[in-house]
Amino acid sequence: MLVKEIMKRIPDLVCCLPTAYVMDAAKKMEDNNIGCILITDNNILKGILTDRDITLLVVADGRDPRKVQVREIMKTDIITGKPDWDLFEATKLMADKKIRRLPIQTNGKLEGFVSLADLAPVVKKELDSFLEIETASIGH
Repeated sequence: MLVKEIMKRIPDLVCCLPTAYVMDAAKKMEDNNIGCILITDNNILKGILTDRDITLLVVADGRDPRKVQVREIMKTDIITGKPDWDLFEATKLMADKKIRRLPIQTNGKLEGFVSLADLAPVVKKELDSFLEIETASIGH
């Protein structure tokens, strides 16, 4: 199975501009029940911001989230994947890099997004199917 078969796609991605305030980004996260938001400008990925970033870099530091712009705290060294990757390739990259979220791009343009929560049930199903086949072939 390929990443493009399970990834969330534009316009379903939750994004904000780098110039948005952290309070607005946090509100979008709350409204959409998500733990991170993609920072984009004209569908070009500029960064990623997580609820943990907000907690550690704004709240714990005593900064006002209504006055801190997202671009001040967003991560810009973003690891991305491609829509035509096999799910196991994406899963391996995420495990190797210890990341839970993977923006998907083609030629520098944001196309989608997958998280471990998206991958886990699909990978489990694929592994279960594989193990059933292997068990059946061994039994005969």
